[in-house]
Amino acid sequence: MSSQNKNRSAYIIGLILIGIGLLFLLNTMGIATFQVWYFLFKFWPVILILIGLNIILKKTALWWIVPILIFVIFIGAIVMPDSMLRRLDSPRLYFNFGDREYSGSYQEDREFDSSIEKLDVEFRYGANRLNVGKVSNDDFLYDINLDYRGESPKIYYNRADSRAELEIEQAKKVNIGTDGSETWNVSLTDRIPIDMQVKSGAGDLWMDLEELKVANLDIDTGLGQLRIRYPDYDNETEISAGAGNIKLIVPAQTALRVETSTVINNNNFEESGLIQLYEDVYQSKNYGEADNRIKIKISTPASNINIEYN
Repeated sequence: MSSQNKNRSAYIIGLILIGIGLLFLLNTMGIATFQVWYFLFKFWPVILILIGLNIILKKTALWWIVPILIFVIFIGAIVMPDSMLRRLDSPRLYFNFGDREYSGSYQEDREFDSSIEKLDVEFRYGANRLNVGKVSNDDFLYDINLDYRGESPKIYYNRADSRAELEIEQAKKVNIGTDGSETWNVSLTDRIPIDMQVKSGAGDLWMDLEELKVANLDIDTGLGQLRIRYPDYDNETEISAGAGNIKLIVPAQTALRVETSTVINNNNFEESGLIQLYEDVYQSKNYGEADNRIKIKISTPASNINIEYN
């Protein structure tokens, strides 16, 4: 591939990530409403189409078409009228617009049971902000605070012998208003190992696992910002993402191995000290010596992946 074609691919991935970042920024500032989340949830596969067009056209005189399409889609995400969005509702997820009557908060906690040896946690939502961390009270197995727009999310808790299961699912009817998106704050115990699964369409995901014993983490998401702070604990993570920014914060003493499967990506693996073993496989110098190891597999067509040590 010529340097000119490489530069064009870099421009395209940069434009996509800048556009996504601006949408989240405008939503946070209240300039673009929660409709942005709905737009991303419904249309994130368009990013895959743009990447495919870039691969086809980057060596031709028509390479400029993709940047123009990105600009048009960005403007459409902000100005698309409610009436047009309503036509896109489906039985799987139905959206109200500007109806605050169906908004509220939900809180639930559960006392820790010493006979529980493992906790399985699953989150399922279309468009959301999810924050995961450690409980402030060690007597709790979990503490949930959900700020929802529309119908209340569904909470499932089940206990089978020494294993407990917690599932949180976004309601099918979600309200899109001007006062922000749904925000879920979920705190979990650090006393037992946890397996965690996240299935989402679009959103901002912040997982502070530094004090948790998360052994397995499986994330399947569309568009959004993904930030994970890892513990000094053996962990295997699989991330399947549409497009966005991925930031992974790892303890300096913990061994790290990262395997990627991408079409276009920007990363700082070598700058952060990782050694390239194969074309898409990197690992830390202390991988064979450290007590704990983090293994991360990332599959994404277009993302900015950043490793940070703390």
